[in-house]
Amino acid sequence: MSEPKNHIHVQATVGDHGSVTLDRLPYQPGQQVDVTISPVDVSPAARTRYPLAGVKVEYHDPYGSVAEGD
Repeated sequence: MSEPKNHIHVQATVGDHGSVTLDRLPYQPGQQVDVTISPVDVSPAARTRYPLAGVKVEYHDPYGSVAEGD
């Protein structure tokens, strides 16, 4: 099964009554969507395994030469 073209990822917290509300989705009212819910692993082992997960990445010159002076 291929990944949908308009795939988005949203994290949410389960509310008091076991519900999740998603606002301002980039789809038209009435459009059918597929929803999959899975828990987020916040254990210390998960943070140690992927210490850079969620860290903002910034490329200053992504197409520039790496070893220009060599």
